[in-house]
Amino acid sequence: MEQAPGIWTEKYDVNVYDADINGRLKITALCNYLQNTAWRHYSEIEKVKGAMLESGHIWAMMRLEVEIYKTAVWGNKLTVETWSKSVGKVSAFRDYDVTDNNGTRIAAATTTWVVIDPVTKKIQPLKSVAEKWPEQKDKSAIGREAGKVEAVLNPVASTEYKVKFGEFDVNRHVNNVTYIDWMNETFTKEYLETHEIKSLLINFMEEAQYGGHVTAVLEKKDENTFACAVIKKESGKEAARGEFVFK
Repeated sequence: MEQAPGIWTEKYDVNVYDADINGRLKITALCNYLQNTAWRHYSEIEKVKGAMLESGHIWAMMRLEVEIYKTAVWGNKLTVETWSKSVGKVSAFRDYDVTDNNGTRIAAATTTWVVIDPVTKKIQPLKSVAEKWPEQKDKSAIGREAGKVEAVLNPVASTEYKVKFGEFDVNRHVNNVTYIDWMNETFTKEYLETHEIKSLLINFMEEAQYGGHVTAVLEKKDENTFACAVIKKESGKEAARGEFVFK
């Protein structure tokens, strides 16, 4: 039997649409690289091991933590490496390393995933996945699992959005990067122009609905640390929380 790849790599060019007005790699573009590399790895494993999920069940990211060590810019060539750290009863843990063409470490990340029945909205056990998944238990990108984000208590800025068709992905859910984009847009243009993200922590809590309205809110915790949240206007429930640390 063909060996399922325990570690998977993808290469990306930082194209003009991946860069901000200063030519720096956007945080949303970086996170898109991560999720695309994870999907490619999972697809290759299924080619070898067979389908892992029951029909209709989908993967959902619950937590994401990213550390950025060096600014990637327009024209850079990046390599994203990903692997599964472990698979528990209901949660799976996946890590990433991002390097440039010289082998310099650009960023690292860790994620927590669950499998959901989209009809019942219930989290499913991962026994069938654990039996097939090639784990890399001794390899860790940032030395921990993604943490928990505190609630926003005293927002100082907010921006409202209507959930659009183009924000949905193949799983018929608002893509996880969209929530990051909504949060990022609560910062002023002047602040984003003159600062760079050092680390990012996101907790995904409840999906936004097509045609609904969400409000992204921002609270300053200290000089460079901000708490964010995306709140569903119709229900008042949080769809996601985030912590942005800048330099």
